[in-house]
Amino acid sequence: MIGNYKLLVKKLCPNAEVTIDRFHVTKMVHEELNQAIIDQKKTAKTLQLKEIAKLKLFRSIK
Repeated sequence: MIGNYKLLVKKLCPNAEVTIDRFHVTKMVHEELNQAIIDQKKTAKTLQLKEIAKLKLFRSIK
């Protein structure tokens, strides 16, 4: 499933069929989902900090 490995197998064994097992597909999906969750949490935290800063600025103007 990794690009370089796939190219090497194709070069060394041109008639071979590459198969992908369920475990590795599931692992890749979970890794991507976990990274998406981490990215969303970082974005949410950044937005929350900006909102807090706006509220503090708004309160100091009053």
